[in-house]
Amino acid sequence: MEEAANNVSAMRGDYSWEPPPPWMFGSQEHCETYYLPAATSFVDGEYCNATWDNIMCWPPVPANTRMALPCPPVQGVDLQQTAHRMCSVEGRWLGKDGEDSSPTGWTNYTACFTPDVRDLLNRLYSGTEEDAQMKFLVAKGSRALEIIGLTLSLVSLLLALFIFSYFKKLRNNRTRIHKNLFTAMVVQVAVRLVLYGDQALVRGDSTGLGSGLASDRQGIDSTPVLCEAFYIVLEYGRSAMFMWMFIEGMYLNNLISVAFFQGPPNYSAYYAIGWGIPVFMTACWAVVMGLWKNVDCWWGYSFTTYYWILEGPRFTVIGANLLFLLNIMRILISKLREASSSEAQQIRPLRRSVRNALFLLPLLGITNAITMIPKPLERSAFEFGVWSYGTNLLTSFQGLVVACIYCFFNGDVKRTLCYYWRLKVTLRSKRRRPGAASAFPDPDHLYNTGYGPRPPKLHYKARSRSSSDKPVHNSHLQGLHHPPLHPQHLHHPPGVPCLAAQPVSTL
Repeated sequence: MEEAANNVSAMRGDYSWEPPPPWMFGSQEHCETYYLPAATSFVDGEYCNATWDNIMCWPPVPANTRMALPCPPVQGVDLQQTAHRMCSVEGRWLGKDGEDSSPTGWTNYTACFTPDVRDLLNRLYSGTEEDAQMKFLVAKGSRALEIIGLTLSLVSLLLALFIFSYFKKLRNNRTRIHKNLFTAMVVQVAVRLVLYGDQALVRGDSTGLGSGLASDRQGIDSTPVLCEAFYIVLEYGRSAMFMWMFIEGMYLNNLISVAFFQGPPNYSAYYAIGWGIPVFMTACWAVVMGLWKNVDCWWGYSFTTYYWILEGPRFTVIGANLLFLLNIMRILISKLREASSSEAQQIRPLRRSVRNALFLLPLLGITNAITMIPKPLERSAFEFGVWSYGTNLLTSFQGLVVACIYCFFNGDVKRTLCYYWRLKVTLRSKRRRPGAASAFPDPDHLYNTGYGPRPPKLHYKARSRSSSDKPVHNSHLQGLHHPPLHPQHLHHPPGVPCLAAQPVSTL
């Protein structure tokens, strides 16, 4: 430390200091305490004291000098450049305007930023300093809203996938496509939550605005290969979501307008479009980014022109879905006007699916199109807040909206869940009265109708042993295997708002 102090006293003019990593300090007190021995060498002359600018700790330097330190290792920063501060003749750190109006002075980090980040900051600080700080607060608040929406979307999508997979009665062509759409949305929602959680743990700030330089934790952002891999999976899931949105519209359009597709759907083609094309798109984008984007973790990749390798096909999908919906509306209106009463009854079951698609597909298209619009960073804080909160509200809660429309608010799903719950309540009440007549249906029948789990299968030795130990009369077997249990035979506890009819899936 004494040698470092002697070096400081001997140097004048432009020079560089080589202390321990200056970004490892977390407070002004920590910074002053560390450089206190070095400051004692300046007792006979004017000097600028050690100061912490919330990012790096600057050591004490003699008056009338220019201090330079290496740029901190954060995203969007060129590590080959340096940041600098100016110490006045009176021994005060100079501010941004070249005067010593601020006690802590001002650090010039302009040379540290890459051209893309420099342009972003110029737009952000196009107004006043207070306006820029307000935009940072807006970004933190909207990120908190986004995390809440993503969490609710993830839970609702996983629950919807479980419902469609568990109940065999709900398995059909439409729900099969729904499940693939849900899976693609789960992928991108889960990756976003993992990235935000990592930022909160490493940097102490889930918005990504905090530097986290004083932390010695190794996060995803600071792990080059892992970081790029996460963003590749994120963009793949987003592209797959767009493709399965396209398949939703195409399937409904073919079901109504194209007689050639009235047979069973070609799921091989659907899987090739929904999961195969996003692989090709994402691979091309990743190769281009790896060759020409020489920035750690591809920071700011959405601001580059290379991002249109992904955004171009996504815009095409949004346009195609719009054409599908217009064609579906045209055909339905014409058929309902010209069809007889019997033909109208055949078309009626499709109206609910069309109504859901007319509401959901434009919503998803508009929501994702908004994210492709450049951010209004140069606008006022109020306009930026409206855009930020509105965009995050639509994009983060879209998984919850999709699960509600296609699953939770669907009449067939509600009837199936209600029937299954009433069946469980009735069987539980019958078990509590052993003397009563058996009300247990055949387990194989329950599974075949889609309202019960697969019955366990005993080994042939166990079956023979149980039958030899306890003979069963034919009359008792007939009582066990009575005709299917109908809803009117179920015990209906008071206060249960369930429909009496057994559900028939028409998804």
